[in-house]
Amino acid sequence: MNTGVNYKLFYEILLNLREIFYSYGRLDDSNSKLDEIVKMLFLSYYYANNGKKLTLSLTKEIAFERYSDASLVAPALRDMFEEAANYPLFHNSDGTSIFGANPTLNIQPTENLFAERIVSEIEKIDFLNLLHEPNWENFDVLNECFGHFVRENFRNNKEDAQYMTPAEIAMPIVEMVYHDFINEKYFEKFDPAEFKIMDPTCGVGTLLIESAKKHLAYIDSLNIQEHEKEVKKKSFLQNGIIGQDKVDRMVRFSKINTLLVDGNYNNITTGNSISEKSSIDDWHNAIDFIFTNPPFGAEYKYSEIPVQNFPYLSLINCFGQTISSELLMLLKSLSLLKDGGKLVIVLPDSVFSAHGLNTPVRKILLTYFTINAVIEMPAVTFAQAGTRTKTSILYLTKKAPKPESKIVMGKCDDIGFIVKERMGVPIKIKAGCNEIEDISRIYCSCHFESQKKILSSKPSVTNILLKDLIDGILNPSFYSAERLETLETLEIQKREGYEIRSLADIVRFETIGRKNKNVSDKTKHISVLHINPDCTIDFQQVFSFNPISKGRQCYTNDILFSKINPRIPRMTVIPELNQDLVCSNEFEILRPCAELGEYVICFLLKTSYVLKQIEHLTSGTSSSHSRIKREQLAGIKIPYPVSFEAKQEMNSINELIKTAFKKKYDADSILKAQLIKLETI
Repeated sequence: MNTGVNYKLFYEILLNLREIFYSYGRLDDSNSKLDEIVKMLFLSYYYANNGKKLTLSLTKEIAFERYSDASLVAPALRDMFEEAANYPLFHNSDGTSIFGANPTLNIQPTENLFAERIVSEIEKIDFLNLLHEPNWENFDVLNECFGHFVRENFRNNKEDAQYMTPAEIAMPIVEMVYHDFINEKYFEKFDPAEFKIMDPTCGVGTLLIESAKKHLAYIDSLNIQEHEKEVKKKSFLQNGIIGQDKVDRMVRFSKINTLLVDGNYNNITTGNSISEKSSIDDWHNAIDFIFTNPPFGAEYKYSEIPVQNFPYLSLINCFGQTISSELLMLLKSLSLLKDGGKLVIVLPDSVFSAHGLNTPVRKILLTYFTINAVIEMPAVTFAQAGTRTKTSILYLTKKAPKPESKIVMGKCDDIGFIVKERMGVPIKIKAGCNEIEDISRIYCSCHFESQKKILSSKPSVTNILLKDLIDGILNPSFYSAERLETLETLEIQKREGYEIRSLADIVRFETIGRKNKNVSDKTKHISVLHINPDCTIDFQQVFSFNPISKGRQCYTNDILFSKINPRIPRMTVIPELNQDLVCSNEFEILRPCAELGEYVICFLLKTSYVLKQIEHLTSGTSSSHSRIKREQLAGIKIPYPVSFEAKQEMNSINELIKTAFKKKYDADSILKAQLIKLETI
């Protein structure tokens, strides 16, 4: 590596180091091995920074000076690292070492041969030459190689994999952001050398470094002299990459990632971005671009939050409530952006469509910020980290939206890999194609100039006006190309004598007004699982079902529609029955309020053009627990008869379905009676 960096050689060095640690058997998890490798890389960098190259011969010289025995490589190496770890360059902002309170190598003083093998590998990396003859491309190769190595080794540890954002996401999204920065002439307002990129929950630094590499490439593309480019890149690398994480190990990895693009890793700090004052709080209204994937699911009491660091909290009536970590990190990121700056953040489905505090937060976004795009990710995206939580990527600009503003809604169904478990370990396997790349390309080519609503059918990419949002919901499925195409087809191909109406115009939603009641000998409970595929009810199962929970009262001619997981449609009509009935709270109870009968309405809800609408209007934390809310179900469009002939046709269909249901129940009753008779013989 004397004149540059060879990816293959550096990767072999990393693999060799891992195997050397493995062969000694004391470090039995991948994280411990990675920690030691990071320590050795830092040690090599430290010596290069002080004008020396870390070699086995140098280590033996120090061993002889200190112990009068050149073979005592292990104790000498431990001394060398402990001195380096206390160097101010490797200190956190509070003065502590990035390697912990008692930084030391996990090499025993007697393991001299082990130490020799480690140093022999490390000395192949010529940091001295890299620092004296800086070449950004060489550092980029180091960073790419180390990043790949970390990703491959983290996959076996579920706890730490949660901090890993798949590389498949980063670059396509960054391309979209820079497309907009350039289109908006953002960099003409100030020197791009002063550009600031941040990730307030940086993990191992993937999003930071990918963003930084794009900015360096942008500087390279400028029509200026080469030495000016180098000056701008050096200034940006020194001051423009800012990260924070509350986990020491993540900070160490992020620092080494920053070091390997020749950046100033002193701007990567340890700190909690939510519950305490931290270094990033000095950057309010100062950051140009934030790209982050914050932790989900943690809850913070309002009293635990330093509200002065969350100025947008004052716009939400949340005093005395608990607030999720994802909402807090979203609000924190908004306050860190400068005017015109851009935020890309990965968030769970609840932020985009759920009620509670999510609703006023969405109102803040839609009122004070221009939302450029929302991209829904497939459930497999973070499966390697042990979760299939539904997530989307929010991309916005810190400027008030215009009345004619549009939001690009993308739906990524394939991210280019699958995750399978092998011996209990989630393994990422390349498969399919990465639709994020397609969505990015479509976004950059169409952008907001297009007058079309549907920019692409596969993958689904649509262009939605603010006024066309449904109840302020930002879930891309609601605005999918398939749903919009279904509505267009429904309107164009409707039969003469029919018009398109919302379900709310045709039925009453009676669920809320129905009393809850326990089951008893006289009262039986209908669950979602008791609905047959043909929309009849399995009463044999109903009569033997004894749930603990209460159910809502339901009556003859009620339409029951299951709100949970509408991909498996379950709807029915309560027939005449000499039995008190209640139904699960997962049902919506509907009653006809117009001229359509209950049986034909039930079957209209089963038609493909209605099911496609329903499927795309669901939301939930995972694909198996998706639900359609009452408000969205009420907006479903169906054909409604307005001519005399059309009404007769619908009435006829209603009676035929009703008769068929009665015959089915009668037949079931006969069959059951015969089985009972046979049991008595």
